[in-house]
Amino acid sequence: MKNNHIKTFSTGEFADLFGVKKDTILYYNKINLFNPAGIHSNGYRYYTLPQLDTFSAIQSLRSVNVPIKELKSYFDSPSSTRLNELASRQVENIEMEINKLKENQLFLSRLMEITNELQTVVIGELTLKELPAESVLYSTSKNIDWDDSVEALSHIYDEFLIEVGVNGASFGSVLNKNNLLNENYLQADCLFCRMEGPGTIKKPAGLYAIYYYQGSYDNIKNAYSYLLKEISSQKLIIAGDAYEEYLLHSLVSKHEEEYITKISIKVIPQE
Repeated sequence: MKNNHIKTFSTGEFADLFGVKKDTILYYNKINLFNPAGIHSNGYRYYTLPQLDTFSAIQSLRSVNVPIKELKSYFDSPSSTRLNELASRQVENIEMEINKLKENQLFLSRLMEITNELQTVVIGELTLKELPAESVLYSTSKNIDWDDSVEALSHIYDEFLIEVGVNGASFGSVLNKNNLLNENYLQADCLFCRMEGPGTIKKPAGLYAIYYYQGSYDNIKNAYSYLLKEISSQKLIIAGDAYEEYLLHSLVSKHEEEYITKISIKVIPQE
């Protein structure tokens, strides 16, 4: 029998003190994480003031997403050493979550950049623009033949998406200068993705000839033929590889004829 002079709280009252649902306290009782001080003769659970500190400790750790299973194990035998170990593990978990959130933020930011760029593109015309150096990651797979089987190309794409992770919002392929000049437009040197991090290199700054092609990739050779003629007519010399960046693709449209590919080639004026 409880002491009538001890302040007690019903399950609902105790839940209200912490701003949690009554079901939360009942669940904690069910898994033997936090139990009532006792049970009235009418079968109702009750809680006491000393339990406020214990429940507050549990909620503090739950607020930083310590799993219920770990809490139950910890409170079976709490100590400063075990608390330090628990906190250390959770700091590692939080750091992983922060990195994941940063990756998600970068992915969404790049999607916004792409969709904003799509609002201003001029299809089928060459434009010249000074571009700053930027970090890009090249795929492990090299010498990609776009005439290969769908299975082989899918394997290359899947492998690269694993390499870049969620950062692959903005990716494409690189056509090296020699293949470009020899009109081998279906022989990509590698895939690339604009991103920061280990293994990246700097795409050089400079003057770039930029062309936005809309349509099926099967006809992109026509875009290159036009682009090379325009570069020559403007008395420019190709000074680097061609970067194909797939701005509008299956993420934005169901129709291949609506896809937009951005081709960027570093150029210099003829002397």
